Amino acid sequence: MTVLKNLAFSRWPRAIPVLLMLCLSGLPPSQGGEWKVEDQSTAQDPASPFVHERKLVSKASDSGFVAAKRIDLVWFHADQHTFRVIDNGSPVEPRYTGLSAAMIENGALAGCNGGFFLKNHQPSGLMIAEGASAGRFGQGALLSGVVLSSGRHNPYLLRRAEYDAGKYKATDLIQAGPFLVDQGTTVRGLSPENSRRRTFVLHDGDRWFALGMSDAVTLAELGEVLARADFSPARPIHRALNLDGGTSSGLYLNRGTSGEPLHVEPFKTVRNFLAIVPREVVAVKKGE
Repeated sequence: MTVLKNLAFSRWPRAIPVLLMLCLSGLPPSQGGEWKVEDQSTAQDPASPFVHERKLVSKASDSGFVAAKRIDLVWFHADQHTFRVIDNGSPVEPRYTGLSAAMIENGALAGCNGGFFLKNHQPSGLMIAEGASAGRFGQGALLSGVVLSSGRHNPYLLRRAEYDAGKYKATDLIQAGPFLVDQGTTVRGLSPENSRRRTFVLHDGDRWFALGMSDAVTLAELGEVLARADFSPARPIHRALNLDGGTSSGLYLNRGTSGEPLHVEPFKTVRNFLAIVPREVVAVKKGE
């Protein structure tokens, strides 16, 4: 009995760091595996047309280790802004030196990298940039969603089966995937492998849309987090679509007078960018 007591006591100090880490994370040991969401949004420029949200999410593993991941969101209202696809052309002679250059040269205050592309740098799936088409409408999980601006400059985030070229008359469009959230629920079957940086498009089901970028997470983890009610209480996520991730991921936001731009460049040359632009600028450019 004495030997057993001494053995049990000798193991107790080893458990203390794990218990302390769980307590510091705000999660009791019985809640291991639950996501914790902390809002770290900074002060907004009153003149900015966008809402920038920054979330810090963490999850306690079985070992007690808590890994914190940052997620940035740039929200815009569909009455004032819409999507625009910017074609970056050939990787040999790209049109822009990077994401921020593409945004600045096209008068966009916010944007991110776009959809997937093939080894020859052709778009994977359909791409429409200011009315010019490239690639073709494709199938598969990585092309299950459509982000577009219609002929009336309305932004949309659609399932592939919902898209009708004659109905929407898209001037700007990219295919991407997979869907992470649909109808406010995490999509089943998302991969729990390959943790990497990711960009995505969000819709609240009404008139708010967002571009987002996360630290390295799996598709399954990102789908779980985005569908949580406490992730974005002001604008609950109705739909979320994954864009090209990993070394393609980048996000840009000109924050005006409230601080330096939010600026994360893709590590590699991408085929296209997805920008947020004022609807009236699009209308003037097209002579409407």
